[in-house]
Amino acid sequence: MRRKLIGAGLTAILTAAIGAMSASAADDKAKAATKVTFADQVSGIFRSRCGACHNPDKAKGGLNLDSFSAAMQGGGSGKVIEPGDPDNSSLLGVIMQTEEPKMPPNSAKIPDAEIDLIRQWIAGGALETSGSVAAVKAKPKAEFKLDPASLGKPAGEPAMPVGVSTEPSTPQARQAAVVAMAASPWAPLVALGGHKQVVLYRSTDFLLVGVLPFPEGTIHSLRFSRNGDILLVGGGRGGQAGLAVAFNVKTGQRMFEVGKEYDAVLAADISPDHSMVALGGPSKMVRVYNTADGNLLFEMKKHTEWVTAVEFSPDGVLLATGDRNNGLVVWEAQTGREYFDLRGHSAAITDVSWRLDSNVLASSSEDGSVKLWEMENGNAIKSIAAHGGGVASVRFAKDGRLVTSGRDQRVRTWDPNGNKQREFDPFNDLALEAVFTQDESRVVAADWSGEVRVLNVADGKKLANLAINPAPVAVRLDLAKKAAIVARAEADSLAKQLEPLQAPVAAAAAALAKAQGDLAVVEKSAASQQGAVAAPQQAAQAKHAAWNDANAMAQAAAELLNRARGEQAAAEKAVAEAAAGEKAAAEALASSRLAVEKALADKLAHDPAIVAAANALKAAKTPEETAKATGELTKQAARAGELAAALSAAGTRQAEAQAAVVRAATVKAAAPAAVAPAQLRARAATLGDQSARELVARIAQEKAAADKALADAAAAAKTAADSLAAAKKAVENATAAKAAADKTLAEKRAPLDAATARAQALKAEVDALSAEVQRAPKGGLAATPAAGPQANR
Repeated sequence: MRRKLIGAGLTAILTAAIGAMSASAADDKAKAATKVTFADQVSGIFRSRCGACHNPDKAKGGLNLDSFSAAMQGGGSGKVIEPGDPDNSSLLGVIMQTEEPKMPPNSAKIPDAEIDLIRQWIAGGALETSGSVAAVKAKPKAEFKLDPASLGKPAGEPAMPVGVSTEPSTPQARQAAVVAMAASPWAPLVALGGHKQVVLYRSTDFLLVGVLPFPEGTIHSLRFSRNGDILLVGGGRGGQAGLAVAFNVKTGQRMFEVGKEYDAVLAADISPDHSMVALGGPSKMVRVYNTADGNLLFEMKKHTEWVTAVEFSPDGVLLATGDRNNGLVVWEAQTGREYFDLRGHSAAITDVSWRLDSNVLASSSEDGSVKLWEMENGNAIKSIAAHGGGVASVRFAKDGRLVTSGRDQRVRTWDPNGNKQREFDPFNDLALEAVFTQDESRVVAADWSGEVRVLNVADGKKLANLAINPAPVAVRLDLAKKAAIVARAEADSLAKQLEPLQAPVAAAAAALAKAQGDLAVVEKSAASQQGAVAAPQQAAQAKHAAWNDANAMAQAAAELLNRARGEQAAAEKAVAEAAAGEKAAAEALASSRLAVEKALADKLAHDPAIVAAANALKAAKTPEETAKATGELTKQAARAGELAAALSAAGTRQAEAQAAVVRAATVKAAAPAAVAPAQLRARAATLGDQSARELVARIAQEKAAADKALADAAAAAKTAADSLAAAKKAVENATAAKAAADKTLAEKRAPLDAATARAQALKAEVDALSAEVQRAPKGGLAATPAAGPQANR
């Protein structure tokens, strides 16, 4: 878990107040004394208020306040008392409870009178006894610390050298391995560590813009500050002396130097707020210095081999260091306390680099790997098999990409997830250093032989070589003058070749302008014609809709007429059928009456036979006669029954026929009443059908007229569209002709522009070098390597 760490190392202070001194007694004693001393006043306060936790036995936080010497020594985080400077004495801040941790913890602060005594004691020089001499803290020689709000990208233009000498301090330096390189985070500026000098190049046009002398020895480390204003140079003479020097990037002047090592500084970095510089080297120690006065703040002793890598996190909270014995440690930057001991590499650590958000640390090793470590729990989240034989350097880009160099003579870039993006052409020797330029579009890399390449990240091509040992100004001025003459002559020659090509370009441009003008006119006309189609199109659509409606109406009228005519015919048919029905009923009635008369006659004709048979039965004397008469009577009775039934049936039929006649007469009488309405409806339907047909005919004529108007408008629009297409084609042809002329001109202009730019650049270089020669002090800048605050410490 990330946290902002405090500078004070107190972890507990001022617990129970056993036998507390009364405020009035302390006040009386202060008034009686002419000096406030540790022995007379302060030791009693420390003993009663602080003794429970900060005594020789406990000494919480490494702080023992039992004796003067122990109190002045401070705790695990360094000094807590600055003689003569109460405001910068962390002890006073915590007991006043204006700083964390507030003391005593979870309780009110100690009496103000006692705090005032401690303040007077510190302000008076923190005397041990009344006979002691005040050792007031020395005031800083210069203040380089930045406001935390200003960290990161500078508010104005990024720092670039202005008027810095480019005269080599060691002009006859031989080509040697480049073991130190840095790129400004915001400006197109690259620093190369040469022999007793730093060489500064502009990464856009590869122009030498400054040489910073470092007569103290070999340069092993180069770091730009996080805002790019300061370049920190670390180095020295092996086995003799080492230090770090801060240069002002704009002026090239020395700002300060720190460290008094007995061996060369191999790694160094400046904190983001410019308040501290951390150094490492063969001493196996990591030392952190105050940039204001050059004093040592604290040192870390955990490493067991030469310290080879040092870098502050971008937020200034942590400090990462690595050594030759695969030791990799992350420290609290403000206190020097160990934060993480990172175990994972199996060989020497060669470089470390922080991701911009300070949450991930990259480390490279001679074991061939680059590891990424997260700062939540200190775990390795990625291991990249970067270079066989060993990785020499690793650098983060702002967007999280990485660039590495290694013993396999290769330089590679990697995406934020550790996947290889590009592998550049191999060097002829071990690839030692590689950095991204400020815009991350280029990589600057160097090898053991001293070759320095500028590489294009997009396609991997080499753009230029940078000299680690540039020639003297006078030599470069002479070469630049000669090259400028050649470049100007080449530019003039190419300009003459360009003149004949100007006329075709002008003619093509004029033709294109005319074609574009014609197109504008035709476009306007085409737009007008196209707009004129809309009204007739809408009218035609309306007439088509009306014609469809009229047709539908005519069809409905025709159907209504057919239905009315059918109803009329049905009514007329019903009248005829009713008359026929009445006639048939009358005929049936007459027939039924005849049948009744016949049945009655038959029955009357048979009645005598019944009477005779009955009389014969009455007259029978013998059984035989009786039987015979009975049989005859039965026969005649049966016949009489048949005749009676026939008469009854005939009567029934006559009654039915009479009813049918009545019904037929009723139907005949009712049938004519339906004929007149049906005839009326038929006449009305006939009129509606005729009107509908007339409407259809009229709308058909109007539809034809609308269709013709639409056809005429569409034809006009098509003609305009054809004219527009022709005009566009003319513009295309004119454009192609101009492009061809421009291409021909550009093919000739490109060399001219390049030659002109080269001539201008060489002229600018000649002017700059000439001005430098004029303003250079006698003996050159190399004769005055130390300038600025603390340069001669």
